Amino acid sequence: MSQQHQHPPTPTGTVGDADGLEQRVRDENPSARELDKIAAAHEAHGGLRHRLWLDEQAGRVLFLEHPEAGSGPAHGRTLHEIPLRSASCTRVMVELTSAALARLASPTDSYQDRAEVDRDIGALVQLFRVQLARMRTEHTDPARLLRAVHAQIGRADGEEQAARRTAFLGWYLKHAYGDRPHAHDEAERDLGCDIEQGINTHLDARFVARTIMDWQWYRDRLRSQVPLPQLNEVPSDKKLRQGDLHWYYEFRTLGRHLTERQMLELRAELPWADVTSDCLVLDEWSDISEHPIGTRADKIVAQYFDAGLHFDQNGSRTLWLRLPATLADAIAPYQARHGWAVRTTSAGDDLVLELHREESDGAGSYLYYDPSLWLEELLPLRDDLAAGDVRAPAIAWRAANENFSFTKAETAPPMPDGLDEDELSPQLHALIHLLEEIP
Repeated sequence: MSQQHQHPPTPTGTVGDADGLEQRVRDENPSARELDKIAAAHEAHGGLRHRLWLDEQAGRVLFLEHPEAGSGPAHGRTLHEIPLRSASCTRVMVELTSAALARLASPTDSYQDRAEVDRDIGALVQLFRVQLARMRTEHTDPARLLRAVHAQIGRADGEEQAARRTAFLGWYLKHAYGDRPHAHDEAERDLGCDIEQGINTHLDARFVARTIMDWQWYRDRLRSQVPLPQLNEVPSDKKLRQGDLHWYYEFRTLGRHLTERQMLELRAELPWADVTSDCLVLDEWSDISEHPIGTRADKIVAQYFDAGLHFDQNGSRTLWLRLPATLADAIAPYQARHGWAVRTTSAGDDLVLELHREESDGAGSYLYYDPSLWLEELLPLRDDLAAGDVRAPAIAWRAANENFSFTKAETAPPMPDGLDEDELSPQLHALIHLLEEIP
């Protein structure tokens, strides 16, 4: 952050210890929203963990600056209160987000970097929030604000910048108009019919829906650049019989072990499986008529395990999690009367939650996928759910019931807070990859 020391973000700032300054932010700016993804993305590049908050009501950004070695107080930090409509705000936001935006413009080369992509997308969303707050200080009328957002696209001077600004418009429409009755008509009216430049100039009945999808397309394109884990070896055509598919099951106990008797029972029932005291893995290629587990999977989880994953080469996949039975009422709204996306079954005093994506025609697309890495990153969802966080079944419901349009299923359940990209944990991002996207 050497440029900030040459050109500080504000003429003065309050110097003190981190805890005291953080408490001051909480006391004096109770409505401020922390921009933690921006801070984390910058730290990954610059090595310094700053803190950042957006207080839209007060019209300012609060920047708790971590000093570089050899500059400023040895153990102190500086809290800058920066007006949104200032060159200082622009300078700080550019410096804190430039590395993340550069990473998002280039493909990543490792599946293990997927979490970094999700974090950087969250940083981009938080940058959108600051950008929108700045524009609201200039345009209080919703229609004028929407036209100003659209006008930015025409001023973009590069392909990546234009794509990002186009995504900004879609993100704004999705969040500003949401699910209110006649939201589609309101958004189309506010956008106006006299715009001749920028994207999607044909204002027909699908215009707003297409514009909203520009955000999802942009986000999904970034995620699709992360290479998927691949199998080390795939049976040759000579070894595979016609109709053979790849089946993968993995079941885990968490914080406990199977008894010797339970392991013997599982080995007798599934002789091809690899059974240990805390895990069962069945990874094989066979015809659907020889499906090794099939409809018994939920019973196996209920009787023996705490978590499980199923994948087959056609693309179908399932996550099972054992939970306290007291969560049944909280999960119930996301269980459709028809369909398999969210289901629960009783397991003694517990409940087994099943989150499923049904896909039947992706055999060629999924041939080389290696699902052995997926369950590990999904396991923290069990503790989240046990603590009352129902975003996982909400995401599963959304994946099964929402299509690529502005409309939603007629009987949508109340969706919990915290489903935006900058509010999701790594395990929720992993669930989205599993159920909403190609994993």
